[in-house]
Amino acid sequence: MTRLALLLVSVAALAAPALGAAQETTKDAQEAEPESPARAGLERRQTLPPPGPIPPAFSVNGALRGGVQWIVNPARAKDDVFGFGAFDLVLIGRPTPNVTLLADVEAIVGPGPDAALGSLSRVNQDAERLAGGDTRVFLREAWIRLQSADASIRFNVGKLDVQHYFDRNFFAEDETRQFLSAALSGNPMLAQPPNGPGTSLRISQDDWRYAFGVHAPGDVDDDLSGLPYVIAELGRRRIFSFAGHYRWWARVGSVPERRDDVTWGTGISVDQLVAAGTGVFVRAGLARREGESLTSHAWSAGVQHTPSWLGRAKDLMGAGYSFVRQPEGREHVAEVYYNVSLADCCAVIANVEWIVSGPNQVSGRRNRDVVVPGLRALILF
Repeated sequence: MTRLALLLVSVAALAAPALGAAQETTKDAQEAEPESPARAGLERRQTLPPPGPIPPAFSVNGALRGGVQWIVNPARAKDDVFGFGAFDLVLIGRPTPNVTLLADVEAIVGPGPDAALGSLSRVNQDAERLAGGDTRVFLREAWIRLQSADASIRFNVGKLDVQHYFDRNFFAEDETRQFLSAALSGNPMLAQPPNGPGTSLRISQDDWRYAFGVHAPGDVDDDLSGLPYVIAELGRRRIFSFAGHYRWWARVGSVPERRDDVTWGTGISVDQLVAAGTGVFVRAGLARREGESLTSHAWSAGVQHTPSWLGRAKDLMGAGYSFVRQPEGREHVAEVYYNVSLADCCAVIANVEWIVSGPNQVSGRRNRDVVVPGLRALILF
């Protein structure tokens, strides 16, 4: 199994001859499609200022968000209401045009409905960063980025979040503005480690994207034994007349609970505009852990639409469906949301998640036809 895992990453590296050049994807303006209203403002790190010809040498940005979710079914959980909130403070320094420093401090509160539901898909991705507690203040990211003069090569080193650099999807990646379910905003088979020491190296070459990352299996104060988390990605955009992105990644690392065992995974992420204000997305992946007989797999698909016909050119609406199969069981989840843009800095998002069926890892029973509505508010500054 170890040979198979290493082979997957090797194949990804061979498929990308320029692998290892750098382009930090979360803030990569070159991948955004400014001509599409459906893509406007969807980069995961919304607190970063938009790229400009002369960026400021130092800036302070922030995001304040809060919300509530409740379980309306089954009957025994009707009174379960879960509030949550988070505040991100992002400090950005640019001593030279080709050097950027970033520190992101986050305060987060509220465990979310999975404290009662224990779903595989995780119905509140924000709550996943609580690491088992009810409140937490922590350094989310802190890195330095070196880039070429044309920004086609970018190298990040420091404390990184793997999901900010790999498995991106413009229509399903931002839990603050889009889907709240972790199975729709990311691929469960990515199995990224906690934010910790790592590097990300990316290159843009015409419409091709190549990437390679090495990350510690935990944060600096965690257990760092075992094989590091190694991931490679090959990407392409603009295959059709409408803009789109197509990514394939492969990763290998150590099993968190058994650092001597190896785990591997691979997956794809596709987002494609099908009309000026409408896009579709697909994710799929599979993974395997040494010592387990099951090859886990997951897929998700959905649509995002900008309702310009309602005179709401900055609003977003989306619908998605995901399936996850892991040793703990299998789960089907659907979600719809509507993002009301009140101003450039403010938005209110209503969403409804539906756990069609899946295991309850808290009670040991099954979640069947569980409906979880939610309401979020977002303020950027």
